Amino acid sequence: LRTMKFEYFNPNPDAKTFKSGKPKYWSRDDNSVRALSKVLNKEWTEVYNELTACGEKHHDMPESKNVVSEILENNGFKFITLGKPIMGQKRPTIVEFINDHSSGIYVLYLRNYYVTVIDGVLYNTVDMKNESVYSYWTK
Repeated sequence: LRTMKFEYFNPNPDAKTFKSGKPKYWSRDDNSVRALSKVLNKEWTEVYNELTACGEKHHDMPESKNVVSEILENNGFKFITLGKPIMGQKRPTIVEFINDHSSGIYVLYLRNYYVTVIDGVLYNTVDMKNESVYSYWTK
């Protein structure tokens, strides 16, 4: 097994952090914006505006899986679902996913949460390596 790396990433222009890099009074509600900002190499505000416009077009919330999926697919990503696990098995954790996908660009969908993995590095505001992966997009 390879050692998973975590790198703090928060492009939100109003993010306040402690010297340790951990968020101070931080909400996780913009996780879709942060994840897409990283993989699309765009500013937080630009991604937020794209998600909001797409959400408005579909009468859905900007962080909904359908809206996020449309933005990613329009940028060349392919959606892959892991489906429901077989009885007695569990969904893979982020660290297990990374062990099986050590290179490439991914947006992982957890339970109502998105994170970015690029070449085995998890980018997020907190290390969530033991969270379960439900589906993902890859490029």
